[in-house]
Amino acid sequence: MDWDKAMETIVTGLILAVIGGIAKVAYDYRKNILLWLKKQQLRLLPINFNVALSVDFKEGLNSGIYYEEIKKNLIRLIDNNGLHNHIKLKDFSDIHKFKDKSDAELFTIKKNIDLIIWGSFTSDGLKKEREPINKVNLNFTCRHPDDKERSIGRMVLLDINSKLALKKYWQITEKNSLNDVEVVSNNIFDIATYILALTLKLYGRIEKSLSLFEHLYNSLSSRQDNFRQHIVPHLINCYELIIIENGGRSKQFDKAKESCKKLLNFKKNNFFALSSLAVFQYKSGEKLEAEKNVELLLKLYPTNPSTEVDVAFFRILQKNYKDAYKYYDRLLKHKHIKFNPQDVIEFLTDAYRLYKDPALLYGSGMISMYFGDRKIAREDLKSFMRKANKETYKLMRKRTEKLLNKIEK
Repeated sequence: MDWDKAMETIVTGLILAVIGGIAKVAYDYRKNILLWLKKQQLRLLPINFNVALSVDFKEGLNSGIYYEEIKKNLIRLIDNNGLHNHIKLKDFSDIHKFKDKSDAELFTIKKNIDLIIWGSFTSDGLKKEREPINKVNLNFTCRHPDDKERSIGRMVLLDINSKLALKKYWQITEKNSLNDVEVVSNNIFDIATYILALTLKLYGRIEKSLSLFEHLYNSLSSRQDNFRQHIVPHLINCYELIIIENGGRSKQFDKAKESCKKLLNFKKNNFFALSSLAVFQYKSGEKLEAEKNVELLLKLYPTNPSTEVDVAFFRILQKNYKDAYKYYDRLLKHKHIKFNPQDVIEFLTDAYRLYKDPALLYGSGMISMYFGDRKIAREDLKSFMRKANKETYKLMRKRTEKLLNKIEK
């Protein structure tokens, strides 16, 4: 190389070095500005996410590469499971670190965040059996309702710790990093979704809680993950609560029926789901389907008071008054019933307005007499006696006459 070319190479190298230095200064300055803006946003503006990530890692090294992949996987899992409206993830690992559990708990309350996933990777360069390895040490701190004794908080913590104990794999080896990153990502997604669903249920937001539990159960099933068995009790509980809400207070019978059927998928022939479904089917005009389910109840739970009252009702619709009398007689021998008698009385009263069958007055009168208001019972039974044909309703009339004589004395 001649002198001129050598000088040209040196000068070019110096220029590139200077430009590189300027670019690095500009990059560092820009990065610092962005970090400052993010801190101000976190401090001043309303929070628009409900799950926060704050994990300590080394950018550019294995821990940094693994963390970025884990974060991408979490976003993908949220989107693939249709949970982007439920789970809004925000990473502020570069602007805020948590010293301890108390610090994280205070932050969830102060910023109204549902869940913070925080912790760190072990130092890069560590090896196990000569193989580079990084362990992920994570904490899950959530916001939840509590009582004065903080017993709810202890219950939630105990439950979360038990679920974390089931998800044991939290390390990434260099030679198996692709698979390990996926496993760790799935574990984070599973635990985070479980915690959010659990706390939503505790806050009484049952439909949102159920949606998260259902998505989580389906995700675990697609991966053949046995952790799904721990989701089932929560699904059943949510279905029961929704059946009570939609079938009772809000009268949304289609939604209630759907929840009954879903519950029956997990607990075949479950009494509560089956009996509730029969009621909602009847109220939706599906009389034949309701009748079939009542006959199934009679086969499976013949001595249950709710079964007896349901069977007696359908026997009246079938004009089988002898059988209806028999099931009311059996019902009245119970000292304790689990259904609300007032609900049944109102149901029978509404049915009488529709069908005009005096046997329905007998049913409401008998239930009122033994489990409800005796004044209402007297009125219904007297009305029954005025309207009931002596031959058709012979057994019911005989029983009513004795009862009214006893009341009048």
